[in-house]
Amino acid sequence: MITPMDIHNKTFSRQLRGYSQEEVNAFLEELASDYEKIYREHREAEEEMDTIRTKLRNYEKMEATMSSTLVMAQETAENVKRAAEKEAELCIREAKTKASKIVADAESARREINANLIKTEGDLNLYIEKILSNFKSAFSLVEACKSTPAPEIIEEPENAPHEDDLYAEELSSKAEETEEIEETTENKEENVEADAQEKTEESNE
Repeated sequence: MITPMDIHNKTFSRQLRGYSQEEVNAFLEELASDYEKIYREHREAEEEMDTIRTKLRNYEKMEATMSSTLVMAQETAENVKRAAEKEAELCIREAKTKASKIVADAESARREINANLIKTEGDLNLYIEKILSNFKSAFSLVEACKSTPAPEIIEEPENAPHEDDLYAEELSSKAEETEEIEETTENKEENVEADAQEKTEESNE
């Protein structure tokens, strides 16, 4: 490519009846000045184009990097999403299993409590029947004692046992039996109350 210096240094051979040297030199100077301006602008344009090409290559590299990063981010997001879904499903299954176990345990506890209540109620009724039977026996014994006629006074030897003493001993023996029955009844009642309270405490726990 011709440079402005080439135009300045250009010389032509002289011949007869040729062009005017002054006009040619003046034209060459003007041409060199314009060409130098155009040449400078061309160089600046080329340098700017080089800069633009460099920036474009950098942008292309950045675009490739961003695209790769975006693809990686999408893959990571998908992986995280799948992992979260699996973890959520696992948590749901575990929660359902625990809930089913809790319900089953509660149902089993309810059945056990009901069975204990039924058993306690049956035992209580049985004890009540026994207590009523003991009371009836004691009442019958008292009635029998009340209906026993008083013994006749008979003279007996001094050393012989008096009938009143025998009657007193009999009454004392019957009274002791009655006390034993009442004591047994009270013990049974206390045992029944203790068993019922213990069952209630276990049911509350």
